[in-house]
Amino acid sequence: MIRKIPVFIFAILVSSLSNAQILKGRITTESGDPAQYATVYIQELKQGTTANTKGDYEIKLPAGKYLVVYQSLGYSPVFTEISLSDQTVVRNVVLPVQYYEIPEVRISATGEDPAILIMRKAIGLAPYYQNNVSYYKADVYLKGSLLINRIPRILRKAMKIEASGESGQVSQTIREGDSFFMESFNEIEFTAPDKYFQKVISIKSTFPDQGDGISPMDFIKASFYQPVIANIAISPLSPQAFSHYNFKYLGASLQGNNVINKIEVKPKRKSQQLFDGTIYIIEDLWCLHSVDLTNENIAGKIRVLQLYIPVQDGIWMPVSHKFDINIGIIGFRADVQYGSSVKYTDLKPNLSLKKPEPAGAFVKQVAATDTIVSRNQEEIEEILKKDNISNRDMIRLSRLMDKESERALPDSSRKSLQVKETTTRTIEKDAAKKDSAYWSGIRPIPLTELEKKSITLFDSVQTITSLQKSKSDTLISGAEKKKSGFPDFLENIGTGHSWTGKNGISFSFGGLIDLEKFSFNTVDGFVAGTDFRLTKTWKNSNSFTLYPEIRWAFSREKLMWRINSNLSFDRMKNRQIFLRSGITSNDISTGGSINSFLNTVTTLFFRLNYLKLYETRYLTFGYRGEIANGLNLELHTGIEDRVILDNTTSFSIFKPSRDYTDNIPDNEYLPPGGDPINNLQGHRHAEIVTNVTFTPRQKYSIYMGNKSPKGSDWPTFSVTWKYGLNYFASSPDNYRHYNMLGFQVYKQHDIGAFSEFRWRIRTEGFIGRRDITFFDFFHFNSQPVILLFDDYHDAFMLPAYYSLSTPEFFAEAHIKYTTPYFLLKLLPGLSNTLMRENLSISWFGRRHKGHYTEIGYSISEFLLLGEIGIYAGFDNLKYNSVGAKIVLRFN
Repeated sequence: MIRKIPVFIFAILVSSLSNAQILKGRITTESGDPAQYATVYIQELKQGTTANTKGDYEIKLPAGKYLVVYQSLGYSPVFTEISLSDQTVVRNVVLPVQYYEIPEVRISATGEDPAILIMRKAIGLAPYYQNNVSYYKADVYLKGSLLINRIPRILRKAMKIEASGESGQVSQTIREGDSFFMESFNEIEFTAPDKYFQKVISIKSTFPDQGDGISPMDFIKASFYQPVIANIAISPLSPQAFSHYNFKYLGASLQGNNVINKIEVKPKRKSQQLFDGTIYIIEDLWCLHSVDLTNENIAGKIRVLQLYIPVQDGIWMPVSHKFDINIGIIGFRADVQYGSSVKYTDLKPNLSLKKPEPAGAFVKQVAATDTIVSRNQEEIEEILKKDNISNRDMIRLSRLMDKESERALPDSSRKSLQVKETTTRTIEKDAAKKDSAYWSGIRPIPLTELEKKSITLFDSVQTITSLQKSKSDTLISGAEKKKSGFPDFLENIGTGHSWTGKNGISFSFGGLIDLEKFSFNTVDGFVAGTDFRLTKTWKNSNSFTLYPEIRWAFSREKLMWRINSNLSFDRMKNRQIFLRSGITSNDISTGGSINSFLNTVTTLFFRLNYLKLYETRYLTFGYRGEIANGLNLELHTGIEDRVILDNTTSFSIFKPSRDYTDNIPDNEYLPPGGDPINNLQGHRHAEIVTNVTFTPRQKYSIYMGNKSPKGSDWPTFSVTWKYGLNYFASSPDNYRHYNMLGFQVYKQHDIGAFSEFRWRIRTEGFIGRRDITFFDFFHFNSQPVILLFDDYHDAFMLPAYYSLSTPEFFAEAHIKYTTPYFLLKLLPGLSNTLMRENLSISWFGRRHKGHYTEIGYSISEFLLLGEIGIYAGFDNLKYNSVGAKIVLRFN
């Protein structure tokens, strides 16, 4: 009996839908053109729908009398009273053009465009309108389509997709002129400040994978009240908007009881990170009425249209979204359209956030007994009283509203450091199995003929595929059974493969042809190898990993190997026990040196053997884990046999007159004939290292019992203590030991739209040092070669490899400021790129050797994968050198 209840309820719902009255028709302009995606809104029900590209609309309503509002961007709204009984009502509507006039009161005596004052108030109050709702529930219908206009000839044979249908996987070749379609009906629930719950009630799609990657949450969560929209472009309501946009007042229009201001938005420079178009601001409320903005980026042109409706007194919410996307990249051309209709079924204002009023007081949304007005609120009120607010007032207003919005959050949200998943998505079991009758009854936006054609074609392909699958299931090919797996075996041996078995066991093999393990240097000659990885994961997320690696040095005729093992447990504390051992050649510097592939190229082609190596035979045992939130400890101890190596080969592809340099770093502490200890004498080494890092108020997330750090507003502090003991068999004084203390602090700040500021300060020194070997020197990341293949942070770009290494007490500092617009990006032609500009300063000082300063300017995201820059170095503030740098980021 209980199982029949859902069926009974569903029958009632279907019955109520079938008894609903239908209001439909076509919305056109005075010129007879369809008013695409015009909005139809029922005032009494707070419900609406959207017309399709033909201007057709259809909505099901209970019987009764309603005031229906028809509106579209650029046109005057039409208010119509309609009475629905038991018959379908057809109402065609013509929208007149909306004329905007510039009233005399808007003409400024100072000559300043009226749009400036309007935008200052709108920008200042944007944080309020972003946070003035504490809860809402809405029904969201999303519809999207894709039309393939052009496919480059070179890609035509490869354009195949796999789409999931009721009959299984449907394989389809994409051709020019093909169209795809998807629609979904969703329930969205929002709880402030950022928690969303999405239930997919139904979905129909001819896109690959049933359109699972297309979610209305991308549209719902994006807001022009945010400084940056979907990490793509800077909003015209951003606090930095006046640095990027020019605003022009185009007039005002009276719509009902509201005066709507039309503002033209023009970028100060052509840029992929800016919008162009028109926004509409409501007088006195200074909130959005509608948006018509376009962004042009590397993938094409995106036009965004939004319309806002007062769903409650003073609360305007978007009820209609339209996205027109013209894709144009590497010869591929396609048109994409998304439209959505939002019906708010429940909404609660943020009662803790006071609504600012320019008339002189805050409107109280709380009980009359609450008479406390904060100091921030009083200052907001004073700013809004001004006839003309300045840019400084605008920035101050925006910051005050941010503070008030944060103060209005529940104590649990403000005090908690846990970053919880903000979006939860569930899909009804039969969401993809709804028939055409269901969609006809629930679809608020009628389908176009092209969309109907796409669905019909896809359904026919599904039917054919189902028949083919049925035949193949009854007659399995014997040839398929006998098909040899030998080619796959050879491929797995050559290029590697990963296997996942039962009981949480996985194994991966790097392959015999692993280019990442191939290199050349003057000590080992050619080097080739492979690696393995064996992982066992338990149900409580604890895991054990064994990672062996073997390589062969052809010139030294030496087998090199290393094994790393790691036991991870107590994932809420991220605790690990690790054991490492091996015999291999290793870079003498521990602070960063030349990329192995780059050294291979410079050595073979230019006989520049930058990399200096020694042989290490080591065993290391350690532990790391969290003591308290943000406080982490790492302890490890190890022994090592350090063996000096010489060059064993003089081979190169090209042989210029220069000889290879000896396998000795170029450093002032290693002069010919110097101290044999500092001259890299072989010895045995033992060490104990303790490192403590602390990030105050470290935010974190928890997923499946695993805790992950999520940043902090505070910098990270790190303290390191190291005890080292060296044994020299041939020296009268066999044992030499040292203590080292180090401290560093670092932070990366996001300081605006696409802008960031990062810095690091580090200082270290030996206590009671006695003849420190070069292996134990303080080493630094120097990258003097003009071409680099890694993205190096906190590096010196001009000094030679190993040249900065020192046994002295030292301090270093690195500062880097990144912004989308500073110097070259202001020039025509460059402004319309995604490149960002960087200013950097690096400083290095030693107790007895003076100091070195390096300043640099670079452009990152150059051609989307690199960075180019120029750097100048100064010894004791006196000019030393200058050099260019090209960084290709493949990692």
